[in-house]
Amino acid sequence: MNRPKKNKIHNPTLPEDQQDLVDERHLVDAKDSEAISFEDRFNIYWMENKGFIIGCIVALALVIIGLNGMRIYASHSEAQIQAAYAEAMASDTLADFAQTYANKKLGGLAALSVADAAYAAGDFEKAINFYSIAASALGGSILEGRALVGQAFARFYNGQENDALAQLTDIAANSRLAEAARAEAAYHLAMAADAAGRSEEYDRFARQIQASPLAGQWQQRLAMYEQQAR
Repeated sequence: MNRPKKNKIHNPTLPEDQQDLVDERHLVDAKDSEAISFEDRFNIYWMENKGFIIGCIVALALVIIGLNGMRIYASHSEAQIQAAYAEAMASDTLADFAQTYANKKLGGLAALSVADAAYAAGDFEKAINFYSIAASALGGSILEGRALVGQAFARFYNGQENDALAQLTDIAANSRLAEAARAEAAYHLAMAADAAGRSEEYDRFARQIQASPLAGQWQQRLAMYEQQAR
């Protein structure tokens, strides 16, 4: 029968000829160890590592609770914002809502509505401010370019013609914006260039419109303009 190496102990209370005693308390015969059941092995492993295992379980539980808590909070927060948006629409306080939630998509939509209404009413200063809020909140969406084009026209009618044309030029050149907004900006820039007799500039913006795969409306308007006015 194979036995594990004996662990010698030194007992200062015993004479030297009796020091070869061994500690037999934790020795298990190899043949006997083969007969240990899986359950017993698991219990032994658990007893030896339970502190580490419990620590891992607790840490994982905290992570799961934290992630679910964040999701629940985000969902609850969005529901509150949507309720506030509906209330603002009903009570005609979208301007207040847009300023309060200027960093949210719904705040951007509210700001766009307020800006359009102000533009239609001839309050171009207010329109400029709320188009700015809308463009910032709706950044990366198809409506960002829409808000920027509206702001450029509000500036134009507010007596800031040079600023308006400069902004339209930036929009037309910005590949990050929606093609529809870029084509609209290019169309109005082409009209301004033609009115000023800048034929090369007109041709450049006309080519941009014609090359755009999503500028059907502005391609048609450009074709009609060239038939009627040129």
